[in-house]
Parts: sequence; structure tokens; C-alpha cells
Amino acid sequence: MTIETRVDPLKIGSPITRVDGSAKAVGDALYIADVGYPDALFGRFYRSSITRGTIESVSLPDLPAGYHIISKHDVPGHNRVPLITLDWPVFADREVRYLGQIIFLVVGPDPAVLDDLLNAIDVRYAETPAAVTIDEALALHGGPVHGADNLYSDLHLEHGDVEAAFARAARVFEGTYQTGFQEQLYLEPQGLVAIPEDGGITIHGSLQCPYYVKHAVEHAMGSAVSKVRVIQATTGGGFGGKEDYPEIMGTPLAVAAFKTGRPVKVILDRSEDLAFTSKRHPSRTRIKTALDESDTITAIDIDIQLDGGAYESYTTIVLMRAIFTSTGVYNIPAARVRGRGIATNTVPSGAFRGFGAPQAIFAIETHLDRIARSIAVDPLEYKRQFFLKRGDKTVTHGTIRENVVLDRMIEKIGELSGYPAKRKAYATADGGPVRRGIGISVFNHGCGFTGDGEQKIIKAEVGLRKTADDRVEILVANIDMGQGPHTTFRKLVSATLGIPIEQIVCQNPDTDRVPNSGPTVASRTMMVVGYLVQEAAKKLKTQWQSGKAIEIQEHYQMPPGVSWDQATLTGDAYAVFGWGVNVIEVSVDTRTWETQVTGAWGVYDVGKAIDELVVHGQIQGGMSQALGYGCLEKLQVDRDGRFMQASMADYMIPTSVDFPRTVAATIDNPYPYGPFGAKGMGEIVHDGGHAALVSAIAQAIGRDVCRIPAGPETLWEIMRDEA
Repeated sequence: MTIETRVDPLKIGSPITRVDGSAKAVGDALYIADVGYPDALFGRFYRSSITRGTIESVSLPDLPAGYHIISKHDVPGHNRVPLITLDWPVFADREVRYLGQIIFLVVGPDPAVLDDLLNAIDVRYAETPAAVTIDEALALHGGPVHGADNLYSDLHLEHGDVEAAFARAARVFEGTYQTGFQEQLYLEPQGLVAIPEDGGITIHGSLQCPYYVKHAVEHAMGSAVSKVRVIQATTGGGFGGKEDYPEIMGTPLAVAAFKTGRPVKVILDRSEDLAFTSKRHPSRTRIKTALDESDTITAIDIDIQLDGGAYESYTTIVLMRAIFTSTGVYNIPAARVRGRGIATNTVPSGAFRGFGAPQAIFAIETHLDRIARSIAVDPLEYKRQFFLKRGDKTVTHGTIRENVVLDRMIEKIGELSGYPAKRKAYATADGGPVRRGIGISVFNHGCGFTGDGEQKIIKAEVGLRKTADDRVEILVANIDMGQGPHTTFRKLVSATLGIPIEQIVCQNPDTDRVPNSGPTVASRTMMVVGYLVQEAAKKLKTQWQSGKAIEIQEHYQMPPGVSWDQATLTGDAYAVFGWGVNVIEVSVDTRTWETQVTGAWGVYDVGKAIDELVVHGQIQGGMSQALGYGCLEKLQVDRDGRFMQASMADYMIPTSVDFPRTVAATIDNPYPYGPFGAKGMGEIVHDGGHAALVSAIAQAIGRDVCRIPAGPETLWEIMRDEA
């Protein structure tokens, strides 16, 4: 008997069975490491053994038959990877900027022989003093890494009369807030295969952005190949980490496949993935606020510094989101924001869930918490007086167009968590070795690409292909890496056309078959691409003829009234925002300074949940990742820019026993330009948990906590320094 699953448009959020769940649960899903390729060669990267300097000489071993060493001399096109800029080489030229930079790719049929060949390569360098911290980079230690000043970008925002407000201030409150690296630690390491076929190159692998990889490989190969095709393999997580690094891997693999005429496969082992792939940007944010006699904020001055590492990657775009998020959910009459993306001799920083927002939210939420504590006021009550509302202007002079339902969200989280009563109770609790605290964070996240990226850069296009047997295929370049779009896209089409899920097909993207709907990043997959899928389904419904093949295309257009000036960074940086409120409850053992999270709550405005089970799965994972960022995930570099946490035994991420299940709710607040009212939700569920955690820890220990991860060592240092 055939079972049909139909989606009621009036109950769009009701969960259905994940279409990919069974194959993944029983082990039938094929990841790139599982896929065999006839006549394939394996590859190993030869990486720089110094942090900064120039290559003075190279001695290569004699190669057995069938083995090759691929270098910059083999690149037929351009030896630069096109990310935001063209600074990151496919293979190192004479200059080396970070420990582990790719110099050669050694390929051949036997991995054991490859290891021997790697050990036989001898590269001699002239070393230069490395700048591995923000302060060293700003001081031009060892000379500039990038440009004349080590700045990838220096961005400025200002509105209102900041100087006058500070001149009139009754007092000025200042603070500096620091965040560290964070590793994405997707379950499946980076892996790709490059295949020469039909005069072109096909890239098959674990990646988030098929068309980004296609563009990068085309740039490296130039006119040497007739076409580049990219096919996504089943992907075991990404969190932004498979946005830029597949381009960094894919370009040398394509060169190797072209030179050898055979498929070339590289799967990074976990230690190599940890050591050399992009991480979340470390940050340092300085905030000054002007307060009047009633302690109302009249102006704010913010300086954000991001450690971009040795090449720019996405630093400038991450920085844009950070400065646009820097004033939080607060309407402050006068604001000045400066943001700098700084070049250092560390592994280039890249994309990670939140993309600059978590760093900025930590700073502004902690700063307002500290002001509230300094005047003995509940942080939530202090923050509420500044909340943005519909019609207010953002820090970029954009307009809040949606209904802001923070009051409803705060009421709901109060019911779920008991925050108001607990905050008062813990404030007056008797001291003891184990102390309790509860904290709250309030935040938003701009959905979709920053500024005019959707309109002028991505120009998303989707398609629906109806076959003669009345099946419908969804044609998008967006990938499923565990977050569920292969299920939710089908739900949109089923609900719109009134046909069963089983009649709808959505496969891993292949750039030969699907249009460029843009990358799977920036909380845009459901809101932007899903909306286009729904609109295409509406058109298909009007043209439906049983037994007839039909194809529909739909193109992105900016919602009416939304405008942006990239030159001045003014206007609507985002068409709409997701909103979140988190509460975290902790106990801190003052004998060991260990923190136990005893409660976690989240309430979110995601417009409309397209599948409540998928959304709540994202909430659980997003909160766990945020709490790990806040107190557990310590990732440091030594003097050589080498990550000191070299394995999963050293770099600790949360397990299911470390944090309680998040008690969560979503508030319906439909967005007219999202499918069935949906907004982006992949990042908002991650953005604020660490800030609420630090607020709770600060209440428990009675001290300000201004840097994360706030593990036992950090808390001990805070208590020691303030003793």
C-alpha cells in the first residue's frame, strides 16, 4: 500500500517525517568518503612549516611512476581564489603568511607512499617575525601582513550628535569585551573529489555553496577547461565552515585532476581539519556609553576589531554584520561605530553560524547588563526602555518595518523560565560554595545577505520542473547539510499545489541541472529561496495540465520599500529581522569555578515555523553551540600561530550530558515576503545563548565577566584580579 503525505497549508508547521532521516539513521546515506571513483588518485597537501616568511629554496624527491607534485606552476588560470578579494593563493607563491599554508599537493595511488613523499620534500624559508594577535598586527609587528596598515577593512557608521551627547553626559560607562576562536566541528571533515571529464572538471564533495566552488575553479582553470561542474555530496554538517574552505581545497584538486587526467580525492583527517580550516573570528569590542542623570543612554561609541587571519576570506562581510548588529535591539539617539578587520599571521578566519552577530551581541548585551548592575537594576528592566519598535531607525538609518513582538516574547519566556522571581531570589541568596545565577539576553538577526547582496550579487533563481508523469522536481542550488531544506521545500510545494510529498523530488544540487539560487548561508535558505519556490509553485498551479511537462522559473526581487547604499553603508541592511530572547540558569562552584547550566530557555520570532520539529531541532543545536562558545570551547594560538587544541580530546564541545534540553517556543509574526510568513531561523537560535550564560555567571559570582569562553580558568582569573 502506498502511503501519501499531504501538507495542509493551514497547518504548515505540523511536523512530517524527514525525507532524509531513514537513510542517515541506518547508514545508507553516502558521504564523499564513501564514494569510490575508478582509477582515482589520493592527495595530500604539503603545508608550510613556518608562520611567516618567504620560500628561499625547494628540493623535491624523485617520484615513482604514477605520482605527481602539483604546484603554482601547474595552475593554468589564476593562482588566486576568488572570495571577497583575490589575495589567497591556490598554492603559495614566494610568500608564506600562516602555519599550514598550502604549497604543494602530492597525488598518487597509495596514501602510504604519499606520506613518504611529503616527508622527503625540503622547503627552506627566510622567516619574518609573525603577528599572531590583534595588538601585534596593529603595531605592525614584523611589518604589514596586508596593505600598509594590516586592515582588510575600516568601516564607520554614525547618526545623531555623539560628541554633544558625551559632552552633556552625567557619566560615561566603558567596557572591553573579548571573544575567542570557535571551531565549527562539523561531524564530517572537509572532503572533495575533482574529476576530469568531457574536457571539463567536475567537483563532487561536501560543501555549502556549489556555485561559489564553481566560480573559484573556473578562475583557477581559466580557458584550459571547457566547463566546470559541481555536485554536492550528502554533507555531514557545515555551520559556515564549508562556505569558503571547499574553494580553497577545490582549486588545487581541479589543477591536479587536469594535470594527471585522473580523479583526485582528498579527505582531510580530523587533526588537519582542526589545524588549518577557517574558524569564527576572534573579536575585541570597546564600548563607551553616555548616561544622563537618570542613567538613560543618550549616546554610544563602539569600536569592533575582528581578527581576520592571514587572508581576507569573508572578513569584511562578517565585519559588516558585526557593526550592523553592534547596537543590538536598542534605539539609541546617537551612535558611532567603527569596525576593523585585521590581518594577522593565523589561519584565515571565515564563516561560522551567526557571521559576526554573536560577537557583537555578546558585547552589547554584556555592556548593558553591567550598567544595570552598577545601578542595582534588573538588566531586563533596564534594557526594556530602549527596545526598538516598528518604525524606528536602525544604526544604518534603515527602518524597522515588521511588528516587534519582544514584549510577548519576554512574557512567554518569563512564564517558561520563572526569570523575574529567580533573578530576585538569587540576588539575595546567602553565600555558599555553590552559587546560583540567571541571565537573559535579547537580540535580533538580520535575515538574508547583508545590504544589497541578494539583489546585486546573488540574483537568486529557482525552478520547478513538472514531468509528464506529474512529478515535480525542485531545482535549487541550496544544500541540505542536516538542517532539513529537502523536507521543508517539499512541504512548501505540497501545500501550494495540493499534491503529496511523495510526488515531489528535491536532490543534492548539481550545477549542470539547477540554477544559481545562491549559497546555503545567512539564514536565507527558507526565507529567500523558499519564498521563490512557493511563488514558482503558485505559477505552476495556474498552468498545471496533467500529463504535460512544464518548467517554471522564479527570480529574486527586493521587497518593496527596501533600499541600500553600499558606498555609505546606509539604508536597510536587512529586509527583516528574526528576534530572540534567551534565559540561562547556572550554578557555579566557587571551589573549582566550574559552571553547571541548570536551565535553558528560548523564545524566537521566526515569522512562521514551516516545520516545528525542524525548528526545534535547530533550537537545541543552536543553543548547545552557543553555550559551548560561552564557557567550554577554548581555542588558542601559540607564538607560531598554531592552534594549541590539536584534537577533539583537547578542544571540548558540549555533549548531550553537559547542558539541559532547551525549553523553547516560537511566536508567530508572519513576514509577507517569506513562504507562509517564514523568516530565517538558522542563526537566530544560536546568536544569544552565550550572552545570557555570561549574565547568569556574573550574577552567581558577583563580578563582571567580559570575555569568553568563561571557563574555570577565566573565572578564577577574574576573581584573582578583582580580589
